[in-house]
Amino acid sequence: MITTLPGLYITSFLSLNIIRSFSGVSLVDLCTTQNLRAMNLLFCIGNFAILFILGKKLNEKSKGKDVNKTTKQLLMNTIVLFLFPVLYFFSWLYYTDPGSTFFTLLMYTLCIHNFHKCSSLFGIIAILFRQTNVVWVLFCFVLVAIEILEKELQHHTKEKIHNFRNTDLLKLLLKILLKPAIVFKLSKKIIFHTYSYVCVIAGFIAFVKINNGIVVGDRSNHVASCNIPQVFYFLLVSLLFSFFNFFHTKNIFAFFRAILKNPFNVLLMVALSAIAVKYLTYEHKYTLSDNRHYTFYVWSRLFKKFHWARYTFIPSYLFSLYQFFSVTSHRGILWQLLFFTCAAACLVPQSLFEFRYYIVPFLILRLNMTLPCSRILLAELFCYILLNVFTVYMFISRPFYWPNDPLPQRFMW
Repeated sequence: MITTLPGLYITSFLSLNIIRSFSGVSLVDLCTTQNLRAMNLLFCIGNFAILFILGKKLNEKSKGKDVNKTTKQLLMNTIVLFLFPVLYFFSWLYYTDPGSTFFTLLMYTLCIHNFHKCSSLFGIIAILFRQTNVVWVLFCFVLVAIEILEKELQHHTKEKIHNFRNTDLLKLLLKILLKPAIVFKLSKKIIFHTYSYVCVIAGFIAFVKINNGIVVGDRSNHVASCNIPQVFYFLLVSLLFSFFNFFHTKNIFAFFRAILKNPFNVLLMVALSAIAVKYLTYEHKYTLSDNRHYTFYVWSRLFKKFHWARYTFIPSYLFSLYQFFSVTSHRGILWQLLFFTCAAACLVPQSLFEFRYYIVPFLILRLNMTLPCSRILLAELFCYILLNVFTVYMFISRPFYWPNDPLPQRFMW
């Protein structure tokens, strides 16, 4: 029934062997449920450190304003993201999520620090935790290519390219890419810096070919789909977990101004979203049957019971998309297109409505947002703590029983 590669089990085996060599206790005695879950302590410490390092690197330009204030915000932002309720909850259990998140974020950190060979090595380990992490290897590969491309674009204009309008930037890009000599020079440079990522991606393609698919184990219940609304759910969940960043008057008025400025584009997006909801919504049997997960109650008591409810959320999906594009505008249109393409590539093939799938894209998105002010971060921290207390309490103190199973069942994300 296990559908992921054995990254978690290899890591556990190696770690317990190290403890065994110092303690003299046998591996069988060390391999307890408690000790296996305790593996997450290492990943939690690692995730906290990586989130801070990433936040610091991605917000380097803001340091010139007030170093002490920015450092305080970075630390608060790190604590908030570290306590992101879905990741926090599964850190208590022997799941792949803490390790998968750690190695994916470590790969990303090494990538933006230009340690590409090390980055691709940790990309392999991230894939061993979860196959879909190959998408974030591709993300790093294209990220390096974009950086090289932007430096080349800057040579062809006096104005800072991040000040360009999207259409002007794309025109300049097209103009340069029509020159064979420049394309050849860029290709050589990109290959030189990214060949290690290419090797990882090529190796993964070979694995998929040999394995006849991306899934190992229980293939029948994990068939790839074209579940486009999964991106909508991700946007809405991300919006709710970033509530304080967006729900104030200036953001809401900006959204309505954008609608009035581009009514045809908005109507087209609403129509396409409605078509996707109608024809490309998938209901996985686990979503409909496994009442341990909160997603079961969202789906069965809302989307399943009231079909029209699926369409009423379309404005909130568009609001989410607009807001996240706004708060990542400083990264540039190429970065935005890359991120949302990779997020879609991770999520769309998944039929199962599962909050765990959103952890890595949510963290990468939040890390690349404009750094929130301390007041917003404090409000988020308070809400995250309350939510974590609630979910842990529900898991521990409110068990329930299935008619055909004597063991207690527990509520979880």
